Amino acid sequence: MGRKARNKLGATALSAVVAGSLVGVGVSGTASASSTVSFSYWTSGWGTSEITAIDNAFDAANPGYKATGTFIAKSDEFLPKVTAALKTNTQPTVVIDQQPYDLPFFQESGKLIPLTGQVPATNSLYSVIKKSLFYKGQQLGMALSGFGDIALYYNKADFAAAGITAPPTTWAQLAVDAAKLTVPSAKRWGFYVPMGDAEWISYDWEPVLWGDGGTLLNPAGTKATFDSPAGVKALSTWVNLINDKVAPAASFAANGSYDGGNAFESNAVAMVTDGIWVDFATVPKGFSYGVAPFPAGSAGPSTNIGLAVAALFKTTTTEDAAGLAFIKFLSTPGEGAYIASQDYGEPDSPAQVSQPALKAIAAKAPGYNVFTNIVHSGGVRPISPEWGAISADLYTEISDALSGSVTPSQALTTAAQEADALLAKNS
Repeated sequence: MGRKARNKLGATALSAVVAGSLVGVGVSGTASASSTVSFSYWTSGWGTSEITAIDNAFDAANPGYKATGTFIAKSDEFLPKVTAALKTNTQPTVVIDQQPYDLPFFQESGKLIPLTGQVPATNSLYSVIKKSLFYKGQQLGMALSGFGDIALYYNKADFAAAGITAPPTTWAQLAVDAAKLTVPSAKRWGFYVPMGDAEWISYDWEPVLWGDGGTLLNPAGTKATFDSPAGVKALSTWVNLINDKVAPAASFAANGSYDGGNAFESNAVAMVTDGIWVDFATVPKGFSYGVAPFPAGSAGPSTNIGLAVAALFKTTTTEDAAGLAFIKFLSTPGEGAYIASQDYGEPDSPAQVSQPALKAIAAKAPGYNVFTNIVHSGGVRPISPEWGAISADLYTEISDALSGSVTPSQALTTAAQEADALLAKNS
């Protein structure tokens, strides 16, 4: 979930499913030596220069195939665009999506080609990432490098002034440190809790839940479980920080997006949880910050992993073969490292970590290796066709709890009831 993805999802768009029966489509065919097979792909996250570089590299490595990529829409408008194309049979051969839970929607069109057993690099992925690609026994897409997980940023100068020698490792310790770092007269707080109306709120809270041993859905994906005692404890962690006045009770969001980075860069807060995508190029000269793992809960460490995925659609036999070759190409260690290096994203496979492109990033980006190392303790959102709408209900209720209009228990009970109704309706 990168900077482009951290805006409010259109929940109504998530219900616009293309009707159709599931059709199993195999991939076969190769490019003719006397002709070039062209295919198109859409993306919501790559810019023009990155698309051009990837297309040129793929074409050079795969004579007879020609890739043409297009930035088709930002992340919150991407699913409606693809849905409309599927309805009119004008879909591209490949889509690069920032929301893995879109994959079941694509599958319902009957035009998604499952990748089960067709991309060998799947077996090299980090286990939590590999697991997130499968839905009802089929691999619906392939993970791409450049994902974002979240960690703790802290202001070194503020820590030194408060006599704190190391960043907190748990939420309990963070609360203690946040109190020491809060200076009411200067309108400076110890920590920033995301507030407002944005997808980032639920995304940032989920690893707090996991760290306390909670889960989002039951194993069958048929019932919400985040309203458990672990969930109430996790949400109370945030509520207590605000009630204790060590976190601001006002949102620093803008235009529906989480913007805790601005609060941190302006020194309004001493700590914030955010991702590797944070750009601190605008901070004042001399601003010194550190990066530490996402604070652990009572059950252990955690983080949230936001994935980009590639999905293959049925177009023509030769184009489908070219699209599969493209997905395999994107999954190679060298190309995966290149993709990750473009916006300080993370590798999705240990084989990419030692590639020169990522070694160069780690050498100049403070804390880059912190994000790489915490992948093993991370979680991924459910691949459930209802998750986008469930998340919207969840962050709305979390916001209500943070504002004090309801208790953490009441907020999560309401969100869980709404989630169960969605899951039952679409089961």
